[in-house]
Amino acid sequence: MKKSQTQVLQWARRVRDFIVGYEIKSDVAELTTLKQELDETIGQLTADAAAQEAITNQSRVQTTEIKQLRKTLRDTHLKPIVRMSRTMQLQINGTAITFTLPSEKVNSERLAAHSDAMATALNVVGPQFTARGFASNFVDQLNTTTKALRDAIDQRAVQLSRRTGTTAAMLAHEIRLVRIVRVIDTIVRPAIATNPELLASWENVVAVPRLPKPAAAAITPPVGSTSPSVSATSAAPTTVGNTTAQDVKAA
Repeated sequence: MKKSQTQVLQWARRVRDFIVGYEIKSDVAELTTLKQELDETIGQLTADAAAQEAITNQSRVQTTEIKQLRKTLRDTHLKPIVRMSRTMQLQINGTAITFTLPSEKVNSERLAAHSDAMATALNVVGPQFTARGFASNFVDQLNTTTKALRDAIDQRAVQLSRRTGTTAAMLAHEIRLVRIVRVIDTIVRPAIATNPELLASWENVVAVPRLPKPAAAAITPPVGSTSPSVSATSAAPTTVGNTTAQDVKAA
């Protein structure tokens, strides 16, 4: 939760407590409906803040899990296979093959893809490894760890997507709270104008935090305008190619 959203939430609660505590009566409009709307929006922003915190914590847990699974896949499963393969002459359909160990820095999807490719080859040459002491189900172990890594990656992606949606909702509720209180202010001020002490208290409570700036909207020139059209320009995007991590052979 952003600092500004925390401030707006606390401020909106103070405004609500004020209008509830003083039971202000206005000839212009009743505050009952606005108070209810204020309560609901406060509740929504509070719930979203709690959800965002839970999502963030879960994402941290999943990030840690992914790091552990990466290490297990690379060091516990792939590395022994690669080192053993260097003591062997492996062939598939008459073609010599070699196994290489991916870099520790390779991204998780490429690490999983590398593991899949190795497992495919091991479906053919795996018995030679078993004959040299590898467990009879070592390929299954490799596949299980690869799947666990992919599942963890997918779960973290879902959490990040949820967090993006929650963040957008929080911004909308923050803006709405400010607008509701501005409406309430136009009703409360005339109602307490003859009570200087109460008015001073209200002015202290209702000092409005700065409203978050909305995204800039495009401006369309009037039809028939003789002014030359002006279009926003931006620097040409730089195309960044995928960085290819070199397969690193273990010493």
